[in-house]
Amino acid sequence: MATGLLAEGVPVTSTWSAQWKSPEVATDVGGEIRFTGRLVQRLVPEAGDVTLHWSGTSGWCLLVLRDDDHEYYHHARWLGAGLLPSPDRVAAFMSAVQLSPAEAGSNERPFYRSYGEGVEDLHQRLSAFLPPANDWKRAHTYEHNFFHDRAHAYAAKVSASLRSDDGTNVDVRLRRGELEALQHLLEFAQGSAGGLLNVYAGHLSDDLRSHQGTSEPSHSAIDVAVSVQEQWRKRRERGDDA
Repeated sequence: MATGLLAEGVPVTSTWSAQWKSPEVATDVGGEIRFTGRLVQRLVPEAGDVTLHWSGTSGWCLLVLRDDDHEYYHHARWLGAGLLPSPDRVAAFMSAVQLSPAEAGSNERPFYRSYGEGVEDLHQRLSAFLPPANDWKRAHTYEHNFFHDRAHAYAAKVSASLRSDDGTNVDVRLRRGELEALQHLLEFAQGSAGGLLNVYAGHLSDDLRSHQGTSEPSHSAIDVAVSVQEQWRKRRERGDDA
């Protein structure tokens, strides 16, 4: 689900899932998808936190947490399309949320199963969302796969921006400390990202350094993005990635 939202351009930062026990020792499951602070503030500026939340009894909702909450789901907006709707249906709900969080879904919480009952059957239903048996992702944890997919999604975004036809130079006034902080973030990305995103971060960091008082600043990140795009075009023509 999180990977599908990334493909739709939603800035997902992390996911969480858990199995817990109630005071009556009944176990159940749930999870959530988290977003950047910028998106959270745009959706509900006065909220303490906003996530796309999945309840093992009630399905998906936009979970809005505020200081005046009477109970955990007091401000939730429920999708109400069954316990395990298709990822496309959840993505459509998230699109509606971004247009109007207060009107998306319903404030009436549905119940599709009782807390703590039929957990093994629920696990079987959730297994349908696992990668196919012959998929390389089956050999890795969900956290590893999400990390890979998120890096791939942002590498595509960075590549598209670097290959933009708009070659306008933009003057941005930065304090030296802000520029250094940006370079530190790019260095961090080189160690924590992967694949092309790691490559772009390295070249962008070098380009930033070359723009500091250099008569001929480099644009190596743009050159790499154009080169990669050309390699992909040739591979498609040969049918290598069909």
